[in-house]
Amino acid sequence: MTGANSATEQDGPIWTGLLDLDQAGHVIGTGGPVRADHVLARVLVRLHGAPVGYVSIAPRPEETLGARAREAAEATLSPMLLSHAHCAEASEPEPNSADRAPITACPRSFPASDDVGVTIAIATRNRTELLRSCLNAVQKLDHEKLEILVVDNAPSDSSTQELVSELARSDPRLVYACEPGRGASAARNLALASARYDIVALTDDDVLVDPGWVSALVAGFAADPEVTCVTGFVAPNALDNPFQRYFEYRYPHQGLFVPALFDMGQYRRSSSLYPFQAGIFGRGANMAVRRSAALKVGGFDPLLGAGALCRGGEDLDLFVRLILDGGRICYMPSALIWHRHREDADALNNAVYVYGYGLGSYLSKHLSNRDLRTGLLAHAARLPGPQVARMKSASRSSQLGAHSFRLAMSEAYGVVAGVLGYRVAARRQAHAFSSGEK
Repeated sequence: MTGANSATEQDGPIWTGLLDLDQAGHVIGTGGPVRADHVLARVLVRLHGAPVGYVSIAPRPEETLGARAREAAEATLSPMLLSHAHCAEASEPEPNSADRAPITACPRSFPASDDVGVTIAIATRNRTELLRSCLNAVQKLDHEKLEILVVDNAPSDSSTQELVSELARSDPRLVYACEPGRGASAARNLALASARYDIVALTDDDVLVDPGWVSALVAGFAADPEVTCVTGFVAPNALDNPFQRYFEYRYPHQGLFVPALFDMGQYRRSSSLYPFQAGIFGRGANMAVRRSAALKVGGFDPLLGAGALCRGGEDLDLFVRLILDGGRICYMPSALIWHRHREDADALNNAVYVYGYGLGSYLSKHLSNRDLRTGLLAHAARLPGPQVARMKSASRSSQLGAHSFRLAMSEAYGVVAGVLGYRVAARRQAHAFSSGEK
C-alpha cells in the first residue's frame, strides 16, 4: 500500500476511483464522493486508456488526492508504465506478424472500427432502476454502427419495455426483445439469434461500461482473425460495505493488466486443467463473441445461467466449447466495465451459493471429458489451497467475521448441489426430448 496513513484494505470502507495519467484533472470517483468513514482510496490507474494497476492511498485530504495518486503510480507502477510506453511506441506489426502486442495493449494503436458493426446485448429481468443506469452509460458510446439490444427475460410486468420505448424515442439504436423462457442463457440465445451484427457484446444490467469498451472489444477481434471471443477487465464500482468487499476479494479480477490469447494450439496453457479452470478467460458480464462462432457450437446451454435450473456457469461453458471447437479467446484489459457488487447480506448469500452451484453444474457437464477428469485428479491435493486463500482474504477485507465461514460453506454446498443438479436437469431434459415434450 502507498499512502500517508497505516490503513489497509482490511480496515473498513474503501473509496474507489479512476485516474487517467495522460489526462488533466482529478481522480474520478466511481461510486460517489469520499465519505468520512472511508479509510482507504483504491484507485485504478490508466495510461492511454489502458489499465496498468491499482494504487492504494489515504482518501484525505481530498484536494490532493489526484496528485498523491499520480505520485503513488509513478513510484509503484513504474515497470508497468514503462512496459506500456514501449508497446505504445512500437510500430504497427505487419498483417501476418505474430507480434500483436501494440494493437492489443494500447488503445492509441487500435485500428479504426466505426465501420465494424456491434450489437450490445443486455439481458435483464425486473430491474429497471439498474437497467436505466446501465443504458445511460451504453448510450454514451459513440461507435458508429451500434445496436443496443435489451432482452427482457420472463418479465412480470411491462416496466422494462416501457423504459426501452422511452429511451428509444431519442435513440433509435435501442431495440427491445422479450424472451418468455426464464434464464440468462435463454435470453442470450435470443440475442444471438436476432442480433443485427456478427460481433455481439454481452453484458449485464448491473454494470457501467467505460467509453472505450466497444473499441477495445473490436480491437481484440481485429488483431487476430482466429479470435472468436473477446473478454475484458471487470472493476468494482464501489467497495463501501463488507458485502461488496467480500465479493471483490473472493472473486478477484486483479493483476490482469496484460492482454492474453488462449486456444488449444499456440496459446495453450501448460496446466493439466486447461482449458477448464474457472475464471481463466474472463467473465460473462464482459464478453463479446462472433455470433457465427457461438451459434456453431450451439450457443449458451439453457440449463445453465442465472434464472435457469442450474443457476450459473453458462459463460464458463461457452468459453470452453469455443476453445475446444478450435476458437481463440482474446483478453483485453482496456475493455473495461464497472460492476456493482452485492450490497447486502441476502444478496451476497445468494450470490456465493449461485456461483458455487453454477461452477458445480459446469464441471458436472464436462466430467465426461477425460482431460478434465485427469486434471482434477492431478490437482486434487492443490485445488483447495487457492480457494481457501481467497476466502481468507475476502474474510479479512470484509470484516464479516463468522459470517465469512457461513458464506464459504454455502459456496461449497452450492458446488456439490450443482454437480448433482446438472445431472438431474440433463436427464429430465433428455427425457422431455425423447417423449416429445417442448
